[in-house]
Amino acid sequence: MADHTFDFHETASAFRFASTWYRSLVGAVDDHRWDQAALGDWSVRELVVHTARAYKTVVEYVDGPVHDETPIYSAAGYFRTVLAEQTPHVHISARAQREAVAVTDPVALIDEWSARAEKLVAASAADTTVHLFVGEMALDQYLATRVVELVVHGLDLAAAIDLPTPAPAGAARVALEVLLDLAEPEDVSSILCLMTGRAASLPLTHVLD
Repeated sequence: MADHTFDFHETASAFRFASTWYRSLVGAVDDHRWDQAALGDWSVRELVVHTARAYKTVVEYVDGPVHDETPIYSAAGYFRTVLAEQTPHVHISARAQREAVAVTDPVALIDEWSARAEKLVAASAADTTVHLFVGEMALDQYLATRVVELVVHGLDLAAAIDLPTPAPAGAARVALEVLLDLAEPEDVSSILCLMTGRAASLPLTHVLD
């Protein structure tokens, strides 16, 4: 079955709403919470600095050079490619911890990069090419991967600071559609059972592992 693909209005809108929601969460972080535990080995600061890449990569990869001409056609295809690399989570975690050391104002970091990314998306066409290190991808599909990052890590941040806040519905729907493309067939059936109040076989497979 083919991966889900999105139209530009859908992903641009989801990105904008997810960004507004995520910025509000970052702005709600009390000063004493930045160095507390958030996700795995990450502190709240490291989680936020990592999630800033949801914005940075949009700006840097649209304006950057071609690294790999391999076409990537879907958001799910992007995640399959990235997660197939050797120990990707080790490198991602180490980079976040390294970058966070230099960030004294995470709120300002998110405000700056979100503004730059949102401005670029608003001025771009759907078929604008994003020059990834692992391939070439259209902006309308790449934005879906950024929505996944903002939604998933926004929920992580909300839990870490004890501010349970649901993600915007449109953004959550885009993220869910991408993750369903990565799910095992039996897990999709289990999700259907859970959503309709029926017993399901758990635990589900971690699709971003």
